[in-house]
Amino acid sequence: MLPAAFPLDAPFRIDQVTQAPGLMGALFLAQVVIALLMHLAGARQRPRLWWSGAGVLLLLVLVFFTLGSWGNSDTTRFSHYMAVDPERGPPEPLWRLLRPLLLLLPYRMAAVHGLVATGYAAAPLLMAWAWRVPSWGGWWSLLICCSPMLRGFMQNAHSRQALAVLLLLPLMLWAARQFRPGRLWLGLGVILSALTHSTIIWNLLISLTPLAMRLPESTALAVGRCRRFWALAGRRRWLVLLLVLAGGGLIALVGVTALRRLLDYSSDAYFSDYSIRKIVGRLQRALTLGFLLACAQKRLSPLQLLRCDQTRLLLVFGVGYLLIQASVTHQWLPQVTSRLADSVAFLLLISFLIWLNHYDAHWCVIPALYVTFQYWFEGRILPSAGFDCGHNDGFLCVPDRWPWQVRW
Repeated sequence: MLPAAFPLDAPFRIDQVTQAPGLMGALFLAQVVIALLMHLAGARQRPRLWWSGAGVLLLLVLVFFTLGSWGNSDTTRFSHYMAVDPERGPPEPLWRLLRPLLLLLPYRMAAVHGLVATGYAAAPLLMAWAWRVPSWGGWWSLLICCSPMLRGFMQNAHSRQALAVLLLLPLMLWAARQFRPGRLWLGLGVILSALTHSTIIWNLLISLTPLAMRLPESTALAVGRCRRFWALAGRRRWLVLLLVLAGGGLIALVGVTALRRLLDYSSDAYFSDYSIRKIVGRLQRALTLGFLLACAQKRLSPLQLLRCDQTRLLLVFGVGYLLIQASVTHQWLPQVTSRLADSVAFLLLISFLIWLNHYDAHWCVIPALYVTFQYWFEGRILPSAGFDCGHNDGFLCVPDRWPWQVRW
């Protein structure tokens, strides 16, 4: 039987929370300092020092987002129901499979969110190292993790959808010709993403968007692969065909679930307005300023930009995000589009980093970093001193006790 004190509707957090603006401000400032030290270590070619800084930065991100997400509704609800009523916990197969392990984590689903946020911080670090620009890795991590465009993923603890999108990042980088992983790893990422959240169909479509930027080449490649397929020996050809059909059946099955979820979202009156808040518009203008500064430095003409795959990819995600904002503003099915805003925003930011690296204009990320840092200190951490923690759920309402003292 459920404890009578546990609420049935949001806000779910009823106790064991407190404000800690000093602690959270110090943790965030420490991340900025470590990113600065990593910049210096990368510029002076000190790889051991850089990797040490990267480890400390990821640890700080883990602690910061674990504590910060403790007071969110989804975090509290799933942490509670996973133990007392598993049927009301996360419905996707991966979370049901991992349930015994998740119950052992300190702060449970809050720790899961911290781990997901750490994954988002690690991705740009690895990108910067692979592209041989380690100096910018720490700054890129903070740009992603702290972006107001990813408020749903990072601050509202939409951990399951955030993880599903992150698992498809290698696929997106492969489609954009920035990364060459093995087919096994690409397939594993797709399967895990499908098991993590029901938005797999949408996530796959946006992750493969870079392929559309080089459509003629992709078509020729597909024709060549079809010819090689029919040239296989009979047994191998049938085995490949069976695997393709099995994969298609799995996607179709997931697609039915996704359609059902889409209908549920369409009938729901709730939608988020995070994508149309003023701070998001400021960040978009900062990204545009960085783009224009790079164009001016490199003397890029409009024709040169349109011929560039990376530019077209950046424009596609930028326009896609503008369309989502328009749908929320004018309420054209905002129940659905608002839930997809963070997915597009994440790949938009990744595309921006790809574009900056392509034109060797890494410093042009500074305007976006300035807006992001100002937003966090002035718009998130300082106001958290006035939060009514315990009576309303929200990010930055941190636990008031150690993990072993929590009453579940």
